[in-house]
Amino acid sequence: MNRADSVLLCIFMAAAIYSEQAVCQDGPLPEFEKPRPITMAELAGQTTTGVSAVKVCDYSPGRYTGDLTPSPPHADMNPKKAVIVHWKAHSHRFVFSHEASYCPLLELPSGAAMCNQFFEGNLGDAELFNNLGRKERNSFVDVIEGGPQRVWVRWTYLCVNMQDDTEPRLRGTEDYFAYPNGLVLRRAYYESLMPTKVAGYSTQPVELFGVAPAGSGISDLFSQDAEHGDFRTLTVMDLYSDRRYDIFWNDQGKVRRGGNDAELAAISASQGYALVLPFREKLLFAALGPASGFPAGKSQLMDHSTPGAEGGAGWGTGLWDHWPIGWLNSQTSYWKPGSQYAYSFGSAGQFFVPEGKRIRNFWADYSALCEDMEFNRWTERRVLHVLLGSADNWDEIHRIGRKWLDLGSDCTRPDNVAGLR
Repeated sequence: MNRADSVLLCIFMAAAIYSEQAVCQDGPLPEFEKPRPITMAELAGQTTTGVSAVKVCDYSPGRYTGDLTPSPPHADMNPKKAVIVHWKAHSHRFVFSHEASYCPLLELPSGAAMCNQFFEGNLGDAELFNNLGRKERNSFVDVIEGGPQRVWVRWTYLCVNMQDDTEPRLRGTEDYFAYPNGLVLRRAYYESLMPTKVAGYSTQPVELFGVAPAGSGISDLFSQDAEHGDFRTLTVMDLYSDRRYDIFWNDQGKVRRGGNDAELAAISASQGYALVLPFREKLLFAALGPASGFPAGKSQLMDHSTPGAEGGAGWGTGLWDHWPIGWLNSQTSYWKPGSQYAYSFGSAGQFFVPEGKRIRNFWADYSALCEDMEFNRWTERRVLHVLLGSADNWDEIHRIGRKWLDLGSDCTRPDNVAGLR
């Protein structure tokens, strides 16, 4: 037998072996199989060498352990399905929960968490935190990279009206890149599905809400102010100065602010700022600025808690316990003392406004500005980046946020996040 015949014989033998194996296989080869979802108990026994993403089948936000039915309504398929990003060196988790429309939660061990919003349709006409927006056909996630040096999760969603989802208003695409240092980069953009209508656009990409674990109160989650006896619940901080705007709540529903309209406007014009939930456990933050896609002249930060604050909705101590994260136009259920549910609270946030314009009276001015179709099309072209993370103290947020934004346009490169801490 010559060399050529030997080679052919080897090829035929290998093909026969592969064919026999293929016939015996009950599905794809192992290296092509998607891992099955695991339980939260199984996840507790897993470790990672850096950062990893895992699918689970029994997650509940806010440590809620009861039934998801009959009220409030819940998502289709399995409402407890989630993708959880976990770290070797950090105790917080990053959770994409189906019941929360996959809007990601940066979650602490206690179950307290931060949500930083999505592209809500103009005028509250369409969003995700309603029964239709929770459905898998309107909101879904894909794990593109599972770790351990980097996790990449893509979230795609259609913002729909709470009464009818047959005509989605816009499609959002958000990529989240997580690194072993505990930080997450959010990259977000959207496309209008109703390009001739005001409701097909969004001017509100970043809004800070908190999640309170079931059975907890504001006084359990936040530190008490020694002088006034209330609790610092939300903070907007300038990353390039010592300016800070604090919002305090008490257990009787009163709101007080440390700062005024002029100070909040000055922070809006900064080269960078962070929205912070100052939990006792950790400070959870979302940092952004002009370098990450938010031009100072077209951004306005808003306090929605304090009655009379310029541009804000004046919610007061906004507490909602419809499952699991509240939203005013979505089957609203206000929190009541003794509620068995985890609940949401907030908020402070960022709105885009046309150059030289400001929202002073929320519904009147916001509604008018939404009519500017040239401005709406500008928002549709934006690619936005937000840095998410936890910190032990305020100086750490300053240091990380500035180090990131000082990269200039390179702050939008995901892998540059890996060296920030």
